[in-house]
Amino acid sequence: MYITSDFKYDIPTDKPKTGSYEWWYFDAKDDSGHWSIVVIFYEGCPFSPRYNKMYDDGGSSTASDHPAISISLYYDFKPVFYSMTEYKPQDCSFKNDGDEIRIKVGDNFLFLRKSDGKLFHTLQLNEKMPSGDILEGLLHFESIHNPDLFTKKPEPGQHHWNLTQPRAMVNGILELKTGFGGFNRIYWKGKGYHDHNLGFEPMMNEFDDWYWGRFHYKAHTLVYYLMRKNGLLEIKGWLFDKKQNLLNVFEKGKIANEFNNLFGLTAATEIHLNYDSISCRIYQRNIVDKGPFYYRFIAESTLQRGNEVERVFGFTEYIKPKNIHKKVYWPLINMRYHYKGEANWVQKSPIFYRWTWKGL
Repeated sequence: MYITSDFKYDIPTDKPKTGSYEWWYFDAKDDSGHWSIVVIFYEGCPFSPRYNKMYDDGGSSTASDHPAISISLYYDFKPVFYSMTEYKPQDCSFKNDGDEIRIKVGDNFLFLRKSDGKLFHTLQLNEKMPSGDILEGLLHFESIHNPDLFTKKPEPGQHHWNLTQPRAMVNGILELKTGFGGFNRIYWKGKGYHDHNLGFEPMMNEFDDWYWGRFHYKAHTLVYYLMRKNGLLEIKGWLFDKKQNLLNVFEKGKIANEFNNLFGLTAATEIHLNYDSISCRIYQRNIVDKGPFYYRFIAESTLQRGNEVERVFGFTEYIKPKNIHKKVYWPLINMRYHYKGEANWVQKSPIFYRWTWKGL
């Protein structure tokens, strides 16, 4: 895997092979501790049943044929808005103008800009679901630009992970309207995170499974992954200060207390990372999204440096990509996965649609 941390690698990349993908990931928690959000812009959504069918059947569809956006908004560890929408290619664009990147997926926009040693990223959201749920508004991510915190030499065709923005200040306003007639205006102020992923073949060809997470402590940020490939577990974690200077690299740890969901998907409730006298413990008990191949947690973490111990909450994930290609799950996935203009009856119902993103 190629790992870097530079804005110049955030640019949209040519992906001619079927099964390739690219995404721009953002998450944020507000200072009140109540609201959290995850937004992902895709060119070539790796979770699209139609895209995966093309690959499995030997078709020639490319990433640009399957642009998508996913938005998950949480209040007190519970989802209150969910979308995973694949748009038609003519309704989307992915442009690079040097120091600014502009991405459009339907009526949702992403602007990424570098200026005077800082990164300024804006998410302009306008997502309307067949259930009547609507999320609109702006979120601004601002951070120091500290390029090349680490670089691992790339190998041809491997997965690229660009940790562009480990710690950002986030502000903005969101408006949530529900299919039941509810309304919330959220004045957002908090911390956030952004990374960029690029793959030239389906994820199941690149790794067996993957844990990832990030936590913002008062003066530090932790980002980590545990990747299993051919049965071997690779552990990497990075601890940054507020100015995004790299302080420590974790390469030792373990996973503990595994559990299964109804689909037989196994994941750990605990992850331990160690570096000399510094230790991090991650407790993945609050599941906010789950399915046949994926978990998302708003997890708890403790950071211990000497005698000092700090406890915070942040996002973590687990994915087993081989399960994405198991066709037996596709009817369930299609209850949640919305093809713009082709909503099924489940997606049109505020009640049943909520069941899919709370129950699956």
